[in-house]
Amino acid sequence: MFQVRRRMTVRGLLVFVLLCLVLTSCSRQTVKDRMAPEDRLALADMMRNEENCVKAIEQYERLLSEFPTPQVAEKARFNLAVCRLDLEQYDLARAEFEDFIDSYPLSERADNALYMIGLSYLRAAPRPERDQSQTVKALNELTLLLREYPETDVREEAEEAVAECRSRLAQKEYLAGMLYLKMKDHVAARLYFDSVIENYGDTRWAALALLSKGRSYAQQKRYEDARAAFERVIEDFPRSEAGDEAAAEIQDLDHVQPGGDDVESTG
Repeated sequence: MFQVRRRMTVRGLLVFVLLCLVLTSCSRQTVKDRMAPEDRLALADMMRNEENCVKAIEQYERLLSEFPTPQVAEKARFNLAVCRLDLEQYDLARAEFEDFIDSYPLSERADNALYMIGLSYLRAAPRPERDQSQTVKALNELTLLLREYPETDVREEAEEAVAECRSRLAQKEYLAGMLYLKMKDHVAARLYFDSVIENYGDTRWAALALLSKGRSYAQQKRYEDARAAFERVIEDFPRSEAGDEAAAEIQDLDHVQPGGDDVESTG
């Protein structure tokens, strides 16, 4: 009889301990559910800083559903969009940032939101040889940022992103020219090379385009035109690898039979 009662006492004790644990857990959950907006924002920001954006987004969304003060809501909505960007949810991030600008056009974070929109387009862009419409959109947004917010604290980052956009677009044109050059369609190739030279002269692809243009002329035995292109590479892009290659090409032209440049005079 004593043993039976002892078993019941032990069992009762276990039930009591489990009940306490459940009640404690429920109590903690209740506290979490009833967090002040500022505390929930701090919790979400901590999760974001720890790169746990999935959990952070849950807290930001929970916070925004509780109608916080405008100041808390503004920061929460911006950081929520940043989390979307970090998770590579580019379309969602862009929509969040656009909505942020519409809702808080006078916010001190508006310029940063515009920068993030451009960045979302740029990060979503495919390899340079593929369609670059996303890169064009990124360039437009970043250019708008630099024009509308010349004193923005992300100016340096925006300028670097603009340079990356221009380089990608230049590479796209250059690769198209090289494809036509490989197909020996010299007129089409030089059209693309000229586009790179004229529109993206501040990128490394301009020197390569001018060098390739000279080689296109040389392949057609238009040696004087080729020499002019190579000399321009050396003049416009001194101390560059393309300049060194152009100098070597000129040395090769010096051994060409005179009069070989009258094969073609157009294109």
